[in-house]
Amino acid sequence: MEAMRSSWYFRQGQRPGGAQVLWIIFGLVVAMFYFTRRVLVSLHAGGWAKDLDAPVYQWALEHQSPFLFAVSDFLYFWGSTPGMTMIMLVITGLLCWKTRSAWPLAAVAFTALVSVLLTVILKANLQVPRPQGIPGGPAPPETFSFPSGHTLNSAALIGIASYLAIIYGLRRYAYLIAIIAALFVLAMGASRIYIGHHWVSDVLVGLLIGAAWAAVVAILHYFFVPRPAASRPARGSARR
Repeated sequence: MEAMRSSWYFRQGQRPGGAQVLWIIFGLVVAMFYFTRRVLVSLHAGGWAKDLDAPVYQWALEHQSPFLFAVSDFLYFWGSTPGMTMIMLVITGLLCWKTRSAWPLAAVAFTALVSVLLTVILKANLQVPRPQGIPGGPAPPETFSFPSGHTLNSAALIGIASYLAIIYGLRRYAYLIAIIAALFVLAMGASRIYIGHHWVSDVLVGLLIGAAWAAVVAILHYFFVPRPAASRPARGSARR
C-alpha cells in the first residue's frame, strides 16, 4: 500500500498517525454539535437565532422579484434529490474514469448516505415547524424545517466532490473550485430562505453540519485511501 502513495500527496517522514486523525474528527464533531445545541437553545429560550429568523423571513416576503425567484427555483431543483444525484453522477463518473478506481464513488456514496440520514433523523426528532412560504410560490414541503436538507446535503456532497476533484488532478485550480463550491452552497441556502421554505437557523445549522461531515469524510479519505503512484521518468531517460 505504501508503494501506491505518491510523493505529492504525503511528505516523506511527515505522515500523520491515526490518533491525530481521530482528534481532528473529534474536534469537528464536537464543534458541530456545540453550535447546533446553541442554536436550539436560542430558538426555544429566545435568543439571537429566534430574533434573526422572523425579521429575515419578513424581509424575504417584502422583497420578492421574478428574477430572484427564478434563480431560487433553479437552485431548488439542483439541490433536490434528482438534481443533486445528476450532479454527483457526472462528477463521480469522471473521477472514477480518471483514477480507474471506485474510491471516488465510495466516498461520495458514503457521504450522501450519512448526510441524508442526519437530515431525516434531526428533522424527525427536533420537529421545528417551517415558515409558511411565499404567497404565490410553491408550498413548503410537509416535512419539518430544522435543519435545511437542501443546504446540509449540498454542503456535504459539493464539499466532498470538490475535495476529490482537487486531489485527483485539479490542484492548480483548488482556489477556483473552492470558491465556486462555496458560492453554490451559500446560494442554495439563501434560496431556501428566499422562497420561504426555511428559517435562517435551519440554513446555518445545515451548512455547518454538511461542511463538517464533508470534512470528516475528506480527512478519512486523505489518510487511509491509497493513491496511484505518481508517474516518474524511467532511469536513463534523462536529457542528454
